[in-house]
Amino acid sequence: MASLIKRVFAPANSLEAGRALFPTRVFLGVMFIYAALTKLTDSTFFDPTSPNSVARQMQASADSSPIGFLLNRLIEHATLVGYGIAIGELAIGLGLLLGIWSRAAAIGLALVSFSFVLTVSWGTTPYFLNPDLAYLAVAIPFIYVGDGGYMSLETSIRNRVKRELGVSSDKKLSNAPLEAQIERRTFVKTGAVAGGLGVAGLATGLIGQKLKGSPVAQPSPSVTASSTPTGAVPTGTKITSVANVPVGSAFKFTDPTSGMPAYLMQPAAGKFVAYSAICTHEGCIVNDNVANGSFDCPCHGAQFDAATGAHTRGPGRGDLAKLNVSASGDSIYLA
Repeated sequence: MASLIKRVFAPANSLEAGRALFPTRVFLGVMFIYAALTKLTDSTFFDPTSPNSVARQMQASADSSPIGFLLNRLIEHATLVGYGIAIGELAIGLGLLLGIWSRAAAIGLALVSFSFVLTVSWGTTPYFLNPDLAYLAVAIPFIYVGDGGYMSLETSIRNRVKRELGVSSDKKLSNAPLEAQIERRTFVKTGAVAGGLGVAGLATGLIGQKLKGSPVAQPSPSVTASSTPTGAVPTGTKITSVANVPVGSAFKFTDPTSGMPAYLMQPAAGKFVAYSAICTHEGCIVNDNVANGSFDCPCHGAQFDAATGAHTRGPGRGDLAKLNVSASGDSIYLA
């Protein structure tokens, strides 16, 4: 394990490659620092009631993502996940831009990009328009080369340590204890600089968030579900066909207004009701257990009545939000 960590943080000695990759390094560094500060200064990103929040983005992605089961578990910790993403992006941006543990930063870039490919970008079609695939691909050369010692703060610190020990910066060493001492001192000093820059960046984001002020959350209106007589003029967005929602079953769909998952039911012949699939406790996505008359939250055991959306058991902050639906002909519409 120690040798693996050493290889990850060790600089690559390819000055020409580092010089060639420098413009891309600057671009990635600036972009990720900007992305991190944008999140940290935006209080709505951490407000689960906001449509722009990380919680809503996770909820919207959970239904289609191949790791939706994991997202559903993490939604209850959405604020912590949001800060983790922002701090990770800040570390990646500073590392690449300034040349601090560039190869480790590139590995972080690859991991973050891959997680976005599997979640918020998963539904992009055609696939080659997925923006996070490009970030994932561009991380690969930096994992091999790092900054190559070109315009690198870590290299500058290493050269200074060498001078302090009376060693020429361009001298080839064959003294293992001396080399270990140089690397140890370089690691400690680089870590101190990186920590200071990270704290400064995080403080800048949090101060910016306070200056902008926290928005006042507006309660979502509770709309009564309804069904219009067959043959009425349809209004709204078509959800599905009546044939896809047999009596006593549930049909899962995405609310086009909010982008959140929801359930459509036909509890009795000709009666259609729809509810948000977002648990009112911590925002997890409830599971369909309509056969047993309920929707069940997999996170903390909250339960809701399938016919009325009423909170019946476990932790919760009210009933599932109702959606206004109507049937016309052989189709069901969301108002």
